[in-house]
Amino acid sequence: MTGMFRAAAAALLTILGMFAVAATALADDRPALTIAVQGNPPSFEPLTTESLVAYRVIYNLFDTLIDVDYTNNYKLQPGLATEWKRLDGKTLELKLREGVKFHDGGTMTAADVVFSFGPERLLGENAPGWPAARSFWVNLDRVEKVDDMTVRFVMKENDILLEQRVAGWTAQIVSEQAFRKAANWEEWSKKPIGTGPYKAVENKPGEYMLVEAHDEYWGGKPAAKSIKFAIVPELAARMAGLATDEYQIVTDLGPDQLDQVTADANLHVVGQPVNNHRLLTYDQDNAVLKNPLMRRALNLAIDRQAIVDSLWKGRTNVPLSLQWESFGDMYLADFPKYEYNPEEAMRLATEAGYKGEPIAYRVLNNYYANELATAQVLVEMWKAAGLNVVLEVKENWQQVLMDDEGRAIRNWSNSAIYPDPASSLSRQHGPSGVQAAYKEWVNEEFEKLAVTLRNSTDPAERKATFKRMLEIWEIDDPNGTVLHQNAMFYAKRKNVTWNAYPHPYMDFRPRNLSFQ
Repeated sequence: MTGMFRAAAAALLTILGMFAVAATALADDRPALTIAVQGNPPSFEPLTTESLVAYRVIYNLFDTLIDVDYTNNYKLQPGLATEWKRLDGKTLELKLREGVKFHDGGTMTAADVVFSFGPERLLGENAPGWPAARSFWVNLDRVEKVDDMTVRFVMKENDILLEQRVAGWTAQIVSEQAFRKAANWEEWSKKPIGTGPYKAVENKPGEYMLVEAHDEYWGGKPAAKSIKFAIVPELAARMAGLATDEYQIVTDLGPDQLDQVTADANLHVVGQPVNNHRLLTYDQDNAVLKNPLMRRALNLAIDRQAIVDSLWKGRTNVPLSLQWESFGDMYLADFPKYEYNPEEAMRLATEAGYKGEPIAYRVLNNYYANELATAQVLVEMWKAAGLNVVLEVKENWQQVLMDDEGRAIRNWSNSAIYPDPASSLSRQHGPSGVQAAYKEWVNEEFEKLAVTLRNSTDPAERKATFKRMLEIWEIDDPNGTVLHQNAMFYAKRKNVTWNAYPHPYMDFRPRNLSFQ
């Protein structure tokens, strides 16, 4: 009997083991999503980079205290905080969500929030996030703990955009304990610990970034067990992989590919114009471009509508300078439309003493959709106005931004992280912005106005300030110009239910991803 009992027990254990294996398999039968992209950010840490390629990856690893509904005109909604209130013009108090788990299983508290913005990570002059803090948080005095589930943001001056900043880039919450365990900043950046629906697994530069589902995510269990952002530089290769289901989503389609996608019964196009503008920027220290008349000439020689109509087949638009209608009451609907006047461009160049010297135009190989085609068209437009612009295709951003005598024109884009002019014009081009950091352009009046735009609480004063800043930026002392509103189109397999926002973020939270 004893032997029979042991045999039966062993059989039962075997059966139970089989059930356990089967249950594990069933629990992990979610699809693995592979997205073919043209490039990836250098790391998973949001403080190291802000770019179109960073937005789509990093947005899925972290949460902010206040969330944004990008399908509803940037409406603010609860995130890691369930509620918030203003105590005065400088102070915002937030109640934290209970039971939020970090990727390593730790529970988020007010201490993590305070640390995320503190001197060791963000606000200290020796902190790794200090360059980002100077751009995004220049007026932040401190974040303080009220109790374990309550924090306060205290600004140095009144700030009408404080809630928007708390919902924006660089406001992601990380684990203090995990940060302190990391050997150094480089090691931390490889696998930073946040609260988002996916957690960092591997970054293989030049090849892919891999993230896995964070099944304890407070917003629900993610639909994909993993997501690989695979670098496939050539659009034709991305499209071929999509057709064979090697990739389930591909990014950065041009309008020419949209008909190809819709002709396949297994594929679907999503996307639209987004709150991002394609720009040119000029180096005011370039020997040929020192005279603002030369930069004005470059702007006047561009037929932006022809670019939209031909290269984008009318699927985007030419905006009224560096602004979006989502700015609401701050939107300048009466700002002058762009003028296309090659004759006036030629006259200004002559007045500036231009003798046909070559002007370098540095671009990447389609980092932006239609980048090379647009650049080639621009060169011909400038040529027609007597401007000798020479196209230089570079391998990486370091080569594009190299501060030497040849730096003159380059491609760029600006996003509206939140619906206010301070989110792009002031932040990117002002005294603490990217342009100042790259030493491409400074303007004393513009810098003073940028501070007013950032600090003023008077709507009329802010709107007048914004208008004057646009006039300086594109007319009086051009730093560059807007070409068109960027449009981001994606192709996906039809069994993937995913929506593209009117923003460069790619959101794979349970609210926005499922599989048929």
